[in-house]
Amino acid sequence: MWFKLALKLFSRELRRGELTIILAAIALAVLTVFSLSSVTERISLNIEQKTADFIAADRRLSSNHPFDPSILAVAGENSVETAELVFFDSMLFANDELVLGSIKAVTQGYPLRGKLKLKDSLDGQEYEARAIPQKGETWMSEGIFYSLGLKVGDTVELGAGQFTVTKVLVSEPDAPFFSLAGNKRVLINFDDIESTKAIQPGSRVFYRLLFAASEKALNDFYLWLKPQLLENQRWEGIKDRQSPLGENLARSEKFLLLAGLFGIMLAAVAMAVSAKRYCERQYDPVAMMKTLGGSRQTIRNIFITHLTLITGFSVILGLAIGFGLQEIGVSYLAKLMNTQLPVAGPKPWLLSIFIGVVCALMFSLKPLLDLFDIPPLRVLRRNLGDKLMVSWLHIGSSVLTIFALMWLFSGDIKTTLILFVGTLVVMLLLFLVARLAFGAGRKLGLSPGSSWSLAIATLQKRANANAVQLISFALAIKLMLFLVVLKNDLIADWQMQIPPDAPNAFFINVAESEIDPIKGIFEANQIPHEAFYPVFTGRVNALNGELFAANASKQEGEEQDENARKGISRELNLTWLSELPQGNELVKGTWFTNISDELQVSVAEGAAEYLKLELGDSLTFLVGVQSFEAKVTSIRKVNWNSLKPNFVMIFSPNMAGQLPVTYFTAAQLQTGNTKVVSQLLQAHPTVSMIDIKSRIEQAQSMIGQVSLAISFVLSIVLVSGALVLISQVQASLSERLQEVVILRTLGARGRLIKLATLFEFLLLGAIAGLVAALVSDVALLILQKQLFELPGKLHPYVWLLGPTTGAVFVATIGYFMVAKTMRRNTQALLRNLA
Repeated sequence: MWFKLALKLFSRELRRGELTIILAAIALAVLTVFSLSSVTERISLNIEQKTADFIAADRRLSSNHPFDPSILAVAGENSVETAELVFFDSMLFANDELVLGSIKAVTQGYPLRGKLKLKDSLDGQEYEARAIPQKGETWMSEGIFYSLGLKVGDTVELGAGQFTVTKVLVSEPDAPFFSLAGNKRVLINFDDIESTKAIQPGSRVFYRLLFAASEKALNDFYLWLKPQLLENQRWEGIKDRQSPLGENLARSEKFLLLAGLFGIMLAAVAMAVSAKRYCERQYDPVAMMKTLGGSRQTIRNIFITHLTLITGFSVILGLAIGFGLQEIGVSYLAKLMNTQLPVAGPKPWLLSIFIGVVCALMFSLKPLLDLFDIPPLRVLRRNLGDKLMVSWLHIGSSVLTIFALMWLFSGDIKTTLILFVGTLVVMLLLFLVARLAFGAGRKLGLSPGSSWSLAIATLQKRANANAVQLISFALAIKLMLFLVVLKNDLIADWQMQIPPDAPNAFFINVAESEIDPIKGIFEANQIPHEAFYPVFTGRVNALNGELFAANASKQEGEEQDENARKGISRELNLTWLSELPQGNELVKGTWFTNISDELQVSVAEGAAEYLKLELGDSLTFLVGVQSFEAKVTSIRKVNWNSLKPNFVMIFSPNMAGQLPVTYFTAAQLQTGNTKVVSQLLQAHPTVSMIDIKSRIEQAQSMIGQVSLAISFVLSIVLVSGALVLISQVQASLSERLQEVVILRTLGARGRLIKLATLFEFLLLGAIAGLVAALVSDVALLILQKQLFELPGKLHPYVWLLGPTTGAVFVATIGYFMVAKTMRRNTQALLRNLA
């Protein structure tokens, strides 16, 4: 019997709109979580797929010795696509000319991600392809054609083998961003390695395996592979690469994660407010039911049924709207990105349903328990039960639920704590500010009949309710300001990494006698270029006479000396300069001034920290078989993302003449400079050009796509924040209705009431915006340093933007929400109250 009664009451309350707020709040929670998690997952999958092009695979395994054949066998069993690569250097011979080339031998399937760029002739059009040379054929970069005087169709000797040149190799997706191999790159079929006889015992050879599959398949395969890996083998994906692109990808994922967290917080606030308000509106009906003989059990069953039904309807509605919203957004993004976004997995569906149910249960449980305890005497004494309206248990359970949901969604306790503690600080500050502001209003002495006086009196009258509204408004404004400022800082940082004047080509192996002629070509064709830097390679061998630890090979049974000082295990590009390079900043010491016979060296900040260097230390360098020492006289901060020539170690000018060197420079080439560059390389065949234009364009395209994705996710959070404000204003409509009736009965004019309402929302928004701006800026400062590894900074413009935006935003939404009520006549309002 109670179930039929529950259905009748539920149907009536739906028609009357009694459940509209709570339905909208749960649906808001579900659609926000679903749309954000679905869109972010699909965008993240797309970003990972696009960035996988940079390594030509989803994962890769690198080694300096051949791989165990079982790796490929097990990969095949796990449905993982593979390709095998071998790198080595070999001499190329044609037309009585010799040149050293960087050879890459590849198996069928390469590249697994991305495409090669090829030309059928030196003057032909570029096109993309996913293919490899046939056996007996080779594809070579343009520089080799000029060095050896080749054309497509000629024969070239590579080691002991003879190959037909069939394509011009323009670029590979996994080509290194900067390599001294320059434009001497050669691609051959893996089966042709033996015919070259270039790989002999002691040869310098590098091996690599590429893998592509679903994340699950790759993870399962890696679980088997990890115990098999040797110390000198490395498994990596795009996120593991120490490059600006890998860092930006990680930052974009963290931003999308933050957006999801903020969406959950906004939805939770809306749910808590609406659930509490709904139960308060049922106090009188419950008291009436108890007066008429309704038992506590019957009342409990009725309202638990209502909660179950409204939760089910809300979750379905939220999923439907969220699905439609993310489909529209994804379709729009796919067109702008010129790509097809991958389909999201089941996680957004399961997470949205779970969060919707948890929100409905946790935020409604305490208000429902209070509802069941309403005494029947409330029918006669309307104030009975009001003490239940403020419950620390309800507040505590709601706060813990929000924290648990944020932690569940993020999986990162540090990020969750920073945001959560920042939010609690906002709430505490707002309670204090609200009390001070509302208390100070009594002493302002404003004139009777003033709209400002009426607005402040209303704020004082509903001090507790307004404090809650103030917190909700401030949270919404704080999160929106937070995301807007962080988005701008992230995108600005990304764009600064590839400035407009960044060079897009490097010219290496330049002899000293070739500097002036090449300079003349650049200047005659107005090609911007950097200075010509002397360069040689060497290794840092010892610090203050103490040798660094030698490389140990586990393959050979060697063990690392744990007591030895750790050094840089690779050879560095070294130079000498008389002036501090542009983009470098001294952080310790002084630049080379008093140059004597003693050799001095300036060290990049990161290397100095790694080697634990101090000013005055002596470093020993090994160049070939020649060893020499240099004194550390300065430490520099280097902007490695500028794409301009930079060095870890720079020697003083008295280094000149002690070692044979070549020179290199960087230039910014335009599309019309192709013929000029071809003529330059033909005139100077020993010079190599490293063209990174396509790599820069690819990186800039990725930054554009990530920026667009972040903007879309931000728009969803902004809409969620607006809905939170709407739910708060809706929750107070009944009380505002009573106030309008009373004021009109006492003769207040419509204009006075409208202005008072507008000023009330302006004050609430300005106070909320000011506190939100201050707290969000401090929290942002912490997150920039701790989470995004950006230089933290304050944003004073936000301190003005916060209160201004808050006042306008809250006043606009709040006024238009209550405007319809104020336009109705007093008789209609009284009937509505009855």
